[in-house]
Amino acid sequence: MKAKVFWLVGWLSLLCFTGGADSQERPEIQRLLSTNKCPNCDLRGANLSRAKLAGADLTNANLTQANLGGADLTNANLSKANLQEAYLGKVTLIRANLSEANLTAANLFEADLSGANFTKANLSQSNLSRANLNGANFTDSDLRNSFLIEANLGQANLANTNLCGAFLPNGRRSLQGCP
Repeated sequence: MKAKVFWLVGWLSLLCFTGGADSQERPEIQRLLSTNKCPNCDLRGANLSRAKLAGADLTNANLTQANLGGADLTNANLSKANLQEAYLGKVTLIRANLSEANLTAANLFEADLSGANFTKANLSQSNLSRANLNGANFTDSDLRNSFLIEANLGQANLANTNLCGAFLPNGRRSLQGCP
């Protein structure tokens, strides 16, 4: 069962998350890449794969369905950002601020999220399989029906986190937060 779920998650990752070929020509993307700042920007569907955005300010940015695969967002500020259905596979978000961010159905497969702040973030239905979540703060977050298979949750703060229906690192479903 665990192998089938893991296989399905991997294939869905490949099929569902891609960025637009012409997205580099958008002025918002050029602004972000040249200044490392783009708060409140509309970056929906942007292809920012492998971008070097360490320390970037993306507060309240709309990154719905964006491709950030392999990007470096170490110490970036993504508080209140919308990353719904975004592809963040193998992204580096070490010590990044994602408080109150919307990561519903986002793909963070094999991402490095160590020390990241997800306080009050919505990660429901997200894929965090094989992610490094060591020391991440998920206080008051929503991880309902998410995939945490083989994720490293060492020293992660899960206080008041809703894990109802989430697949845990051991492959079992959580009942924490279920009515």
